[in-house]
Formats: sequence, C-alpha cells, structure tokens
Amino acid sequence: KRALELGASDIPLVAGHKPQVRINGKLSELDDFLLDRTQTRWVGICLGGNDVDYRLNAEGYMHLTRDVNDEKYAAITLAMASGAVSVSIRLHGGRIPTLAQSNVPEAVTRLLSAPSGLILMAGPHASGKTTTLYSMTQWVNENRALHICTVEKPRHYIFKPAKSIIQQREVGRDCPTAARAIDAAMHQDLDVLVVGEISDFETLAACLQAAETGHLVLVQLHANDAREAVMRLVEAAPESMHPQIKRQVANTLRGVIVQRLATLMDGKTRMAVCDVMGEGACRTVSAYGVP
Repeated sequence: KRALELGASDIPLVAGHKPQVRINGKLSELDDFLLDRTQTRWVGICLGGNDVDYRLNAEGYMHLTRDVNDEKYAAITLAMASGAVSVSIRLHGGRIPTLAQSNVPEAVTRLLSAPSGLILMAGPHASGKTTTLYSMTQWVNENRALHICTVEKPRHYIFKPAKSIIQQREVGRDCPTAARAIDAAMHQDLDVLVVGEISDFETLAACLQAAETGHLVLVQLHANDAREAVMRLVEAAPESMHPQIKRQVANTLRGVIVQRLATLMDGKTRMAVCDVMGEGACRTVSAYGVP
C-alpha cells in the first residue's frame, strides 16, 4: 500500500537489507529495519504457497503474478541468494499514458496510421520503451477500429476495449511460446500484432511473415540506436538466413523509434527523448519536444 501511494515501480526484499522501493528509477528505504532470512522466507510462502521451499530448491527461482486492485497487478519473482529467499515485486498496470504524456512526437502517429508494415520500438534497458509501446498500442486502440493482439512476457498494463478489439496473450500463461501466440493470432482475423520481445528465430520469422502479409507489427527491441535495432533483428536469425531477413526487413520496415529517459533539472522528473526514423526522414525530439 505504501509503495503504491509513493508511485513506486519495484519493491526488492532481500535478507540483510532494509525494505526498499524504486521511485523514478532510484532506490530509497521504505522502513528502518533490517530484514532477516526468516522474514523473507515467510513473505515468499505467503505469496507463493507452502511449496515455495521445494520449488526454489528444484528450480532456483519462481515467477508468479497477483492482482493488487482492479487496475494494477504485481509480477513477483522469488529466488535464492546466499541460502536465503529474496523477493522482487514489480508493480504493473494503472492508467496507460497517452503519447502526449509520454512525450512521443507526432511523427509516431503517422507511423501508427499505416495499413501494414514493421515498426521497431527500441532503447537501452530502463529507457521507458515498454511504456511507450503500450502508449502506441493504446493510440491504435482508441483511434482505429482494428483487431489487435499483443504477445507479452509479462503483461505490464491491462488494455480496455475502445474502438478496437484487443487480445492480450502472456507467454507462459496463455501460450507456451511467443511464436505459438503469434501463430494463433494469425488465424484470428488479425490486423495489428504487438510483440514485447523477440527472443528466438521462430518469433522473428513469425513477426516478419505477419508484416509481409499485410499486418501492422509493433516490436520492442533492446538497442541503442536505429542501426543496432535493425541488426538485432538480422542477428536473431542463423547466419545463412541473413540475406533473406535483410530483404524482408527492407520490404516491411516502416520506421524505428529509439528512446531514452532524461532527468530534468529538478532531479526527480524524467522525460522521454525520442529519435524517430521513418518515411524517408530522421527526426530527433528532445525532452521538451523541440527538434
């Protein structure tokens, strides 16, 4: 409850440390006492059930989700560290920010208005690219009457229907792999495919096939710039397939959005800085929306 009130994104509970929360990317103490291994173990049992010890000994870690309220839920990872149970709680959900609130330039909405093709949402770790991907999807949901399917691991927000029909598939819960989730979507009159991560060649091939067959495909990638984002796609395939993947990307790529988060002068507020490349032009937008 206190973490929610503070607007925290994460709650790490580690034996030998004080309870902490992550707010705007920075850790701060939540309480002034040291957790011991008995306490973290009982937190794990309360969240994961009486078989936590058995599962952790067998697998090393376990992942689960729990609803917090009607809009938010918690992604929980329990793991062993120095013989003690550590608990990491990441809070997801709430209201999806608009593109304007995410400080995403107007050029992105032009990309999202395309009938088909591949759009890459890239950025380094903790750059806010996942939130922006959800904002982009929500824009399509609110402005176009289409059938949208997301493939996520895990879900970060819960969409509510607007103009579009939207299905959210979570890998590991709704389907065994991302490739199988995409295959199912392709058989369900799909218009827009949103993929949270390309972790193997099968997922890459399915995304490119969807883009080639007239679907709009939004994909998130870990990359520092547009060139690296495209190379990440190519390198996800076996080397013998690189020429074919390059041709497919060349034929389907609509644009690349690369994002970082900049901390403003107050030291607390963070804003997106976006590079948008698409439709034959490259445009950089600063934290204040000024080219």
